Formats: sequence, structure tokens, C-alpha cells
Amino acid sequence: YGAGGMREVLVLAFPLVLSTGSWAIQHFVDRMFLAWYSAECIAAAMPAGILNYAVMSFFIGTASYAGTFVAQYHGAGTRHRIVPVLWQGIYFSLLGGIFIMGLIPLAGPIFELVGHEPAVRENEVVYFRYLCLGAFPVIASSALSGFFTGLSRPWPVMWVNLLATMVNLVLDYCLIFGFCGFPEMGMQGAAIATVISGFFSFASYAFLVARPSCNRLYSTLTEIRFDHELFGRLVRFGVPSGVQ
Repeated sequence: YGAGGMREVLVLAFPLVLSTGSWAIQHFVDRMFLAWYSAECIAAAMPAGILNYAVMSFFIGTASYAGTFVAQYHGAGTRHRIVPVLWQGIYFSLLGGIFIMGLIPLAGPIFELVGHEPAVRENEVVYFRYLCLGAFPVIASSALSGFFTGLSRPWPVMWVNLLATMVNLVLDYCLIFGFCGFPEMGMQGAAIATVISGFFSFASYAFLVARPSCNRLYSTLTEIRFDHELFGRLVRFGVPSGVQ
């Protein structure tokens, strides 16, 4: 129960466990709604979603490694290095978002090559394109969440993920089936709900990081320059994590 004991580990890990659980719930309910909507939608959601994540996970794994550096600098008392490495993670996220958006025109040929039925293939293309469009906020959120976990503050991460999950589930229901004044959009609605949820996460983290109290303590809005040395360190140590 002392420093580094089970109690300290549980205090830090419990909010992150709930955060991970919220993502599992989100994906389960999302797939359940699509299964209710049509067989073609649920058949398309898995291959299109997994292909998108297979590409995006490389950038998520690399950008989120900024949290490791934040923890290192926080523990060493070198506070002036914390925010610069966070911004390098955001710059890497921007590159990842641009790269993944470049896959949007290739969605048709990719799923044509897969060879599924036309109705399934059409939904795969729609889902994949929208997910690619919303790649940057998802990747950047992984870097921003690392800022809080690296500072031993996992509770903001938990609340942001839980709220984003609620946003996704409510919009899923409304946009897939056409409730509360929204049009019935099926697979397109599920994709839009996911993208909006990603933007909500990014905006929430950005709001927390940009608060005056946080800016006074860590200069989150002033130490924003590109640092090629720090960026190189992030890529050097983060890419193996992204590949894994």
C-alpha cells in the first residue's frame, strides 16, 4: 500500500479500465443497432471498420506514446518539456489524419477487390470513407489523453471517453433509424455518429488543455512550436508501439 503499491496502481488504473470498457460498449451497441437495421450493414461494418482501424492504429499507437514522455518529464521535474512533446504528438496526428484521408478515393477499388456482394460493398465504402474523414481527431485524442495520464490524472480521460460514448450511442440511434427529427441514414448515420463522437473527444480534451489554469501551469497554448528533436524522439520510440 506504499508508493508504487497495489493501492496506487488501482487508483490510477481504475478510471482507465472504465474508459476502455466504454469503448467496448460503444462498439457492441453500434453493431447491435446495425444488425437491427439490415443484414448488409452489419456484414459491412466489421471489414470496413477493422480495415480503417488497422491503418489508424499505427498512428494512434505512435501519437499516444507522447504520454510516456509526459510521464517521464513529469517524474523528472522537467515541466518545460511536457507540453512541447504533447504538441509533437498532435503534429504527428495531423500527418496521420492527412494520410488516412488520402485513402478515401481508394475505398471503391479496395472493396471491389475484396469481392463482397454489391449491397455489402456499397455500405463498406460508405463506412470506410466517413471513418477516414474523422481520423485526425481520434488520433489526436490519443495524444491529448496521454497528457493527463502522464500527469497521473486519469479521471478526465475516463469522463471524456464516457461522454463521447454517450454521444455516439444517442446519435447512432437517431441517425441510423431516423428518430428525434433526424433522417433515416442507416450505415451512413452510424459512420457520422462515430465521426462526431471522435470530434467531441478531441474538442473536450482541447478545452481541458486550453483552460487558463492548465495554461498557467504548463504553458499549453504557448509552447506549440514544432521541435524536430522531440518529434524525432517520438517517432523513434513511438513507431514500434504503433506497429505493434
